[in-house]
Amino acid sequence: MKVSCTLTPMQHFLVFGNHPRLSLAEFKAIRQDIEKPMIIGSAAIVQDANWNGDILMQRLGGTVKLGDIVGTLAIDACDADAIFALVDSRLRRPSVDFGWTVFGGSKGFAYTLSRMAIPFKKVLKTNGISSRWVTAEHGGEISPAAVAKLKLTSDGVDICLFPEAGLVHVGLTTHVQDADSWSLRDYGRPARDDKNGMLPPKLARMMVNIANIPRNGTLVDPFCGSGTVCMEATLCTHASHIIGSDIVAKQIADSIRNQEWLVKNGIYREDDISRLKLFVSDVKKIGSHIANSSVDAVVTEGYLGPTLRGNEDVEILRKNVTLVKELWHETLKALHPALKKDGIVVCIWPGYKTTKGSAFVSLELDLENLGYVLVEPVGDWEKNHGPLVYSRPDQHITRRIVVLKKI
Repeated sequence: MKVSCTLTPMQHFLVFGNHPRLSLAEFKAIRQDIEKPMIIGSAAIVQDANWNGDILMQRLGGTVKLGDIVGTLAIDACDADAIFALVDSRLRRPSVDFGWTVFGGSKGFAYTLSRMAIPFKKVLKTNGISSRWVTAEHGGEISPAAVAKLKLTSDGVDICLFPEAGLVHVGLTTHVQDADSWSLRDYGRPARDDKNGMLPPKLARMMVNIANIPRNGTLVDPFCGSGTVCMEATLCTHASHIIGSDIVAKQIADSIRNQEWLVKNGIYREDDISRLKLFVSDVKKIGSHIANSSVDAVVTEGYLGPTLRGNEDVEILRKNVTLVKELWHETLKALHPALKKDGIVVCIWPGYKTTKGSAFVSLELDLENLGYVLVEPVGDWEKNHGPLVYSRPDQHITRRIVVLKKI
């Protein structure tokens, strides 16, 4: 007799945001103890006996949903009745709101699964449950904000289906990213520098997590600006020393102002301030402030080059590349003595794209002479390796997230 359904009590899923590979690298860095996950579209399924959704959702920057896999169905046994049997115990009676999202699979089969929400609603009615199918405005995945607003993780259910290799994994969302808290730390801070551009807090968080600072370790951001990396490191690590420096005094003043705001609004504990140290310094002179072999990780964005309008010639873009490369040569030289053996640098090398061409910063050929080796942060968790890139469609600068190790 063919088994059509298997229960998977230790399987869980993550749904990634707009940069899935970067989000996967972030998760891998903090959970190196688990086996390679199953990647399905913009999501991953993991086997994890030590899963703690509360802690993970608070820590991860690039993951927008977490949940439990409640069962796995053979494709030919996957229908509304079978899915109802798997989620029945979690349904609120006599009425329930439910979300229904398919991740991965072929276009045709994904569409078939997505339309299965209609017969599922009929099955609910047959079992005495009135329901409302909550859909996204333009179809597709229901946003984490909508899941939170409608309380689908507590008063309803957010059903996620993951078709893969002849099976359909059925999941229920348990946690969603708190969009309001991220927005508050991004746009609510009193000191922001929109003119020169700002590192998004979610990207800063992912970079800090990729660095995986040890408990009681030391993190340095030598281009701290208004303090985004320091802020996220304070919130998501147990580092004892979080050090920010910048050559511009106003930026350090802005960082201090933001720290005071974080304490006032209860985002920081008052004792968090004792972990932080800020000072004005040229990166080439940072060694006068930091002891040799004392730093576990450097996490920083650095200078991205002049603001682009979008119509610059390639020659201008190449000049930008030369300028930024020279800065990074000096920076990596200056940081090397401060880093511990095998210390990590998580940084950003920009790329430029306009209507007339593109150019990209790259220092791979210089790394050995500078005392570093390039690290592949996703490792064997994916088939196709390549640069980790953070970009937005309306921007002319892309950010390549680079991980280096001191040798």
